[in-house]
Amino acid sequence: MQQSTPAKPLPVYLQIAELLARQIKAGYWHQGERLPTEAELAQKLNVAVGTLRKSLALLEQQGVLERIQGSGTYVKKVAGTQQIYELFRLELSTGPGLPTAHILDVQQLPRPAYVPALGEDPKAPAWRVRRLRHLSQVPVALEEIWFQAPSLQTLSAHDLGDSMYLFYQQRFGVWMARVEDRLSAAPAPDWACPPCGLAPGDIAGFVERLSWTAANVLAEYSRTWFDPAVCRYSSRLSQ
Repeated sequence: MQQSTPAKPLPVYLQIAELLARQIKAGYWHQGERLPTEAELAQKLNVAVGTLRKSLALLEQQGVLERIQGSGTYVKKVAGTQQIYELFRLELSTGPGLPTAHILDVQQLPRPAYVPALGEDPKAPAWRVRRLRHLSQVPVALEEIWFQAPSLQTLSAHDLGDSMYLFYQQRFGVWMARVEDRLSAAPAPDWACPPCGLAPGDIAGFVERLSWTAANVLAEYSRTWFDPAVCRYSSRLSQ
């Protein structure tokens, strides 16, 4: 098994907020529907009530939930939120799940031909990050991510968190505003390894993603091989 480094996890209250937002978008609760009581929800999610309240307060601030004194907490908005995993499209067959990652490899390399020109200087080397993605602790996919950061001299697995988009925001002040996904099937890469259910050469679901910043700069290119036996690609549109 290839050695991996767990990515830095999000704070627990933020993990819960992200999971609830993903469940709402997946249709677990609908607009105008009341959520279970705080005690019931905290028990179901195995967190302290105080932590849950912090998560609910954040979702209320973001316009996802509405808390009515003496009545309960209601779904206010199901689309167009600004969650960290708003653009994460993989879900378990049993539900959305909370995304986490293990870092397999981090290197700065010359940009290969299959990676489009990134950033301001197409000739500059790029950082490549390979990760094993989990949903609620279930290994589901392999990721290869490319981005440019000329000012970044060193980068290690310990510098990276579960969300690359959050890393870009916090480290470079860059927000990803638009993505284009190209969905197909492809053989799993030669670096596929346990505990991922994919072996090198296995036919897997395959997603190529191009990510642009708010300034319309192509800032990231990624390839994801996912195991269709345990997860699926899902994209929901709302009017």
